[in-house]
Formats: sequence, structure tokens, C-alpha cells
Amino acid sequence: MDLTGASALVTGAGRGIGRAIAVALGGGGASVTLVSRTKADLEETAREVEAAGGRTAVQAGDLRRRADCDAAVAAAVSAHGGLQILVNNAGIGSHVPVAETGDDLWNDVFETNLGAAFRITRAALPHLTKRGGHVFMISSLAGQNAIAGMAAYCASKAALDHFAACLMLEVRHQGVKVTTIAPGSVDTSFGRDPGSPRGESWMLTAQDVAGAVMDLLGTRDGAHLSRVEMRPLRPPKRA
Repeated sequence: MDLTGASALVTGAGRGIGRAIAVALGGGGASVTLVSRTKADLEETAREVEAAGGRTAVQAGDLRRRADCDAAVAAAVSAHGGLQILVNNAGIGSHVPVAETGDDLWNDVFETNLGAAFRITRAALPHLTKRGGHVFMISSLAGQNAIAGMAAYCASKAALDHFAACLMLEVRHQGVKVTTIAPGSVDTSFGRDPGSPRGESWMLTAQDVAGAVMDLLGTRDGAHLSRVEMRPLRPPKRA
């Protein structure tokens, strides 16, 4: 895909992987609509995207709500004249045993990690199918690998993986690619276990994930990579 002038929407763009993807897209020539709950974080991302050469629009909102999902897509279309790239990156985690997981926490994880991707993708599809486009689901290897104490997160990512696979079958003949990117440990505040130190060099970086998005956008229109798994090359060896 030629990114020059393309319109992209990135959720969870205020920090971490979302910010890195937004900056990479802007540096590649795309106009990027930035979405997350915290406007101050989005404004910082916008400055980085614009420094990389991209144009931005900022849309603060809670993607657990349908109205905010619809508004985010409308903002992208209005600001940049359409929508060709959607990056579903918004997500939250929880490190809580099942016995201690309340209904509110369970619902919050699923509404953020799965419900938001469903609602914003549904709103975006009429625009993506006009000229072809690409939907990225930023998932996790936790969707395939069980982790004690992270049942809500793992289950939500497993559901996201299957949602993406179903969507791909529905829209591929309309010229829309759907790719799930499933990274392992990423050195962000989200990816670290509570209490672990920052800057652990063995981990993936947010820029590694952003690089994968850019590489996938550079593939031939007739070639479709539907799932990419990313792992640190040299994680600590388990005893």
C-alpha cells in the first residue's frame, strides 16, 4: 500500500505500541487519527507524529462506548478524506486470579480488548471497503498460551484472534486485509509484569511491532499475511 496521503486510525495511540505505530505511519506519509482515553497523551503522540512528517487528528474517547467508536471513525474520515488503515491496539491487562476477578474487571477487559475492536471495525468497514484497506489487530501470544493469573486477558486475546480470523474471511474479497500481530513480551509499562524493572534489553520494543506493521503494509496487494507472531530472540532461560 502506498502510504502517501493514506488515512490511518490508531487506537490506544497515547503511549507504548500504539504511539510507536502512529509515529511510524506518519513517518511513512500517512495522515493519522489518534484515539485513546487521555487527551494529554494523544497530544504528545501527535507532536511526535508531526515531527516525523505526518499529519494528525486527535480524538479522545472511551472505546467501550459505541458512540465514541463511531465518532473516532467519523473524525478520521472527516479529517483525512477517508480511511484505509485501522490499527486496533487499545487494550488493558489484569494480573488477578480467577477466584479474585470481579464481574466489573472481567467486563472491562473484554469490552476494551474485544468489544472496542468489534465496534470500531464495524464502523470503519464501509470506508475500508471503498478502495481496499488493512485492519491490524494487535493481539498477544497470551491468546494462544495460558498464563496463571491472567485468565481475563488471555481469554480476551484468544477471542480477538478468532474474531480477526472470521473477519478476514468476510472481507478479503472486498480488498480488505486483516492481520493479527501477536507479540510476546514487549518493553512497555503494559508488557512488564508488576514490579519488573524497565529497560530489559531481552524484550521486544514497541518499535519492533511498529516495524512489523510497516513491513506488512509494504507487501504486494495480492499477498496477505493474516497472522504474525513475534518473540524476543533471547528471553531469560527458565530454571
